Parts: sequence; C-alpha cells; structure tokens
Amino acid sequence: MRLTIIIPTRAGDGRTAETCLDALRDQLAPGDEVIVSVDGEHAPERLADRPDIRVVAGPKAGPGGARNRALEQASGEVILFLNDDVVAHEGLLDAHRRAHGERGPGHPAMVLGSAPWEVPADDRVIDRLVRATSMIFFYDRMTDPDSDRDWGFRHAWTLNLSLPASIMRRYDERLAQPMFDDLEWAARVQQETGAPVLYRPGACVTHRHRYTPAMLLRREALLGHQAGELHKVNPPVARDVFGDRYEHTPDRVGDHETQLCAHEAGARAAFADLLAITHDPADSIDDEGVAALFGSCRAWRDAARSIGFLGWAEGRDAQAVQADAEGRLAGSIAARAAS
Repeated sequence: MRLTIIIPTRAGDGRTAETCLDALRDQLAPGDEVIVSVDGEHAPERLADRPDIRVVAGPKAGPGGARNRALEQASGEVILFLNDDVVAHEGLLDAHRRAHGERGPGHPAMVLGSAPWEVPADDRVIDRLVRATSMIFFYDRMTDPDSDRDWGFRHAWTLNLSLPASIMRRYDERLAQPMFDDLEWAARVQQETGAPVLYRPGACVTHRHRYTPAMLLRREALLGHQAGELHKVNPPVARDVFGDRYEHTPDRVGDHETQLCAHEAGARAAFADLLAITHDPADSIDDEGVAALFGSCRAWRDAARSIGFLGWAEGRDAQAVQADAEGRLAGSIAARAAS
C-alpha cells in the first residue's frame, strides 16, 4: 500500500519542514512519496536538493490550497496529511498503512493519529495549559477505548490524518486561513462517502508548536472571524459546529455587540491573570489549578471571538481583527511582554 505524504508549509527558510522530513526518511517504503507544498511562490532553498521529496509551490492560497496543489500530483493509494511542525514517532507510516489495510477497500475511513505536544526544557504554565486542555485540540477528551467509534468530522485534524485516495475531495479554498478548512473538508468527505473518523493513537507524532498568550488570543479572534466565513461557505457545517451563534444576521450581530460591551472589562482582567503567571514553571500549579485557569480563559476567549466575528461582519480581514483583539484585550505593551 503506497502512501503519499503531503506536508503544507509556508514560504520561509524551510527549517521546520526539514525537521519533519528528517523523521520520515527511514520510514518510507518503496513507492511512497513525500510532497511538500509551499504556500507561496518561492520554495525554501534548503528543501530544493532533497532527493526524498517533491516540492511544489504556487500563489498563496492558504493551507487548503497548498494541499490541493499537492493532491494534483499525488499517486499513492493512501494520502497522509501532516503539519510541517510535527515529528514522526517510529512506526508512524506503518501504523497508518496498517489501519487502512485492516479496514479493507470496501470500508474506507479517515484515520486520525495522536499528536502530543512537545514538552520544552523550560516548560511553562502556558505550555501546560495548552498541553493538558482542549484549548487547541480535543485529544484530552478522546478516552473512549472503542476503536470503531466514529469521532466525526470535528476531530479530523490534518496535522496527522490519512485516508484512501479513492475518497479524497478537494479543499474549499475560500477558507484560506488555517481555521475550519480541514473540518469543512472532512464534513464533505463524510457526507459524500460515509467514511468515519477513527482514532489510532499508535500513529503518533510530536507537535512542536509553542504558544504565547498573545498568539492564543489572536487565534480566538481568527476563530470568530472564520466562523462567520464558514457560515457563508458551508452553512450546514457551521450550524453543526456553532448553531446560529455566528450567522450574519442583525440579531446575532447585536448579541455579540451586547455581550462584548458587557464583558470586555472582565475579559481584559482574565487575560491579565494569564499574563501574570504564564512564564511561571509548569509545575508551579497542580491539575486543579490548570483546570481553573482554563475555565477563567473563557472570558477572554469569548470576547476575542466576538471581536473577530464583528470584524468579519464589517468586512475586515483576518489580520485586522486579530490586531484589534490583541489591542483591546491585552494592550500592545502587555502582549509584547507576553511574547
């Protein structure tokens, strides 16, 4: 069973993607191929001379568009999507290969592998918060031992996900930000093919991506912005995820304006609480403290999402609403200090 491994990356020096590729080299079987798709016109020079990969590049189109470019050249029977900031554990490719072999050609599935966060040498409270909660992903809730459970499209994260090429669909390039592009795609795959999302934790990568509080805040603003876009691109999927919370109607816009006005001061205070301890050692709080901190984050997360959605409703771009949320809830000085 031949694999095509597709790794989208941004234009830059290529160092992050190179680390990802080095961990894959010894796992490739004859016939496997690795395609690095650069979201931008210029491929990193350090990737150009590698004989073990193919590099494609093109106009900036977001991660979905980068994956689509790679798919046009893919020849494997199984497509494996990886983020460029993950490092494969031993046996990753064989675990994905085995998962599809056990299903057989008549029972296709999307196979989600695990992606534990890297624990840095200077492990901080912010690192532990991301690692131990569903701040970014929901791996912490995926404890059901039933290997046949369909986790649904909301768990189809393409940082470590494979599926047969026979059920592959293109990504909708209108979702050009790294938010909901994979979930919208997976929802269509499920709707059109019936393929479940199965979790195989033995197919494991380490996720090497550290967040600062400012990065988390900007991410939540992007979520609100792209939730509005998702309602425009695929309303049934958006309603499945959010109900009508981010529909572009006068009532919903008014709700967000009212809530933001009432809770913005509390959101700033909650974010300041996170800033105050973010650089503390990870073991300076216990599990209950992490849970309490995560709960307190909801105030600024909701406010940032509202700022993002309201900005989208006004026609502002993603970068503008992220900067607005950072300025209103963190302040430029505090955000720089937290970074």
